[in-house]
Amino acid sequence: MILSAEIAVPALIDTLPFWPLLGAVLVGLALAGGALRRQAHFFAVGTVGVAAILGVWLFLHLRPAGHSAPADGGHGAPAPASTRAARDPSQPGGYDLAQVLEAKRKYTVHTLYHWISLGSVFGQKDQWIDLNFFYDSLTGVMMLVVTVVSLMVLIYSIGYMRDHHGHPERGYERFFAFLALFVFSMSMLVMAGNFVLLYLGWEAVGLCSYLLIGFYYGKPEAAAAAKKAFIVNRIGDLGFALGIFAIFLWIGPVARSGENPLDYVTVFKYVGDLDNWQRGTIALLLLCGALGKSAQFPLYVWLPDAMEGPSPVSALIHAATMVTAGVYMIARCTPIFLVAEFDVVKGGLPLTALDIVMWIGVIGAVLAATMAMAQYDMKRILAYSTMSQLAFMFVALGVDASNAAIFHLYTHAFFKALLFLGAGSVMHAMGGVIDLRRFSGLRSVLPKTYWLMLIGCLALAGFPFLAGFWSKDEIVHAAYERDQNVGVILLITAFMTAYYTFRMFFLCFHGRKRLPEEAGEHPHESPPVMLWPLYVLAFGAVFAGYLGVGGFDGDLLHTFFFFKPHGFVHHYLETSTLMIPPPLEGNSTLMYVSAVVAIAGIALAYARYGKAPQVDPDAALLGPVWKLWNIKYYVDEIYDTAFVRPLRSLGRMFVATDDKAVDGALTVGAGLPQAFGIGMRFLQQGALQGYALTMALGVTALLLLWRYVQPDAPPPRPDGPIKMLIGG
Repeated sequence: MILSAEIAVPALIDTLPFWPLLGAVLVGLALAGGALRRQAHFFAVGTVGVAAILGVWLFLHLRPAGHSAPADGGHGAPAPASTRAARDPSQPGGYDLAQVLEAKRKYTVHTLYHWISLGSVFGQKDQWIDLNFFYDSLTGVMMLVVTVVSLMVLIYSIGYMRDHHGHPERGYERFFAFLALFVFSMSMLVMAGNFVLLYLGWEAVGLCSYLLIGFYYGKPEAAAAAKKAFIVNRIGDLGFALGIFAIFLWIGPVARSGENPLDYVTVFKYVGDLDNWQRGTIALLLLCGALGKSAQFPLYVWLPDAMEGPSPVSALIHAATMVTAGVYMIARCTPIFLVAEFDVVKGGLPLTALDIVMWIGVIGAVLAATMAMAQYDMKRILAYSTMSQLAFMFVALGVDASNAAIFHLYTHAFFKALLFLGAGSVMHAMGGVIDLRRFSGLRSVLPKTYWLMLIGCLALAGFPFLAGFWSKDEIVHAAYERDQNVGVILLITAFMTAYYTFRMFFLCFHGRKRLPEEAGEHPHESPPVMLWPLYVLAFGAVFAGYLGVGGFDGDLLHTFFFFKPHGFVHHYLETSTLMIPPPLEGNSTLMYVSAVVAIAGIALAYARYGKAPQVDPDAALLGPVWKLWNIKYYVDEIYDTAFVRPLRSLGRMFVATDDKAVDGALTVGAGLPQAFGIGMRFLQQGALQGYALTMALGVTALLLLWRYVQPDAPPPRPDGPIKMLIGG
């Protein structure tokens, strides 16, 4: 067995996902009681707080012992030989899966109980789908992000979901119940030990996003956005479900007695034994699900519209749940994607599933960055930036640097949650207005939010020594080592990221003070219950990246200015099922280039938007190109013409068929007996003489029929006894 080493995880960790579920249930009971509406947040925040403690405990518990930084450190540092994925052109996908998943990998599976009986399948008796949890270091990092960031979002929501007089908004308790359910769903998705449980969490996350995006369902825009997110995700989920069916169908016959064909361990063990086309099909179907859930090209169109939900929902979806699910799923299924290749040759090598993942990421990064350059809605700009950063993670997954992708997911969670919650504070003060054309100069109005947003923007832009710098730089470097063109594209995208992020920042906080009417007479800073979570997230936006750099080397000055990547987080992830990249060639030069790119983007944004001009200089300079970005490449219109309208017409045709043909046939079928009954009703008059007359007529008719209409009555014989009798 390839994955054989086990680690001990306390059984109490198994209760982690059920605490948020308990919170949701308690909120429901409180709502049923009708007495604790204003205190509904206690149940959700308290139970998610317990889950966060367990998440931190799990992360620390899985910490590898005896960690030592690579001797050379930096981009040129070779990975430890025992953890290095071996390139082998003779193997499927160019990898020797046995070496990728060598015995050093550590994991454990906790089975809570047998869940679904499969009976006898593939010649094996008494097969079960278990409710089991899979623990390895990837689980540890993900649960740290999910629980801690979610807890900050829930605490922030206590203040955000109240009006200026402290009264809860309509649906206050429902909101916290949905948030707790969201955290439960994501926890189940991450901790699942088999594909069925993964799919359960996957679909529950989609349901929660639908409920929360459409929280203000009285607004047509919110209701439409919720439906759009739900339907687009169903497209991806269909592919994901088919991928799971394919795994069951093809892994089942090769699995041995007692091995469940849907358990991760069994799938990773035997996927290399499948035919080439089977591996490729499974990888593409799973990728389809990831594209929908992580809002990647071409299934990204739901993400900007999802901003119709409350700001805490946006922070939760973009930082800790929902959109990270696709990245996590591909990372978890790295052994499948490694060996999936197709009968298409490019550059002398077969096209692999990871190549497709990489190029989807490249396309998504460029598309999202350019569209973000020409928007005015703060939350939508941040939504496009999420799409772009997730695309960076896809590129990392595609170039065999899954650990860099997870590292960026981890840092991104802190600064993206900070930015969305900061935008929520702006929206809270501006009376719900979030359009950058309607206000400016908020630095004096919201001084604390100003500095917190500045930290978040710097981290997103990849400013040196902040969290986003370390993780983004590693992706750029890994991409550059695999394909220099891809590396250059990512550098250009990083420049655009810094530019549009600070375009938003300067238009909001700099320039002349302008306020919308909705802000009222005295717009003010957010209350402490909203600001304290921002301080925690800002701390993470600054320092979270240092878990990914080399340690102190004895020289403080040298350490500060010449930090080296590939630190603790990468060593932490080495024992998971992630792909460990081959040693990178080169040096730290690209890291400094990346820093210069980020600073140049910020400087250019200041030169053009530092005074928050009323007339957009980019719109005047770029003309039709800017309009194309502003209208989002007409993708929504193209989808509407190519898919929505034809499908809507098809739906109308089916409805008409159902209404007219099916219902019409039923109406006619039911109407005939009814008409017959109406026609015969006159006979039921209650007059006995009428019944007697009818009976006599009926008997007469029957006698006449019996006498003259007997088709089988034999004709009289000419020489029979009757003739003789007549003749006699």
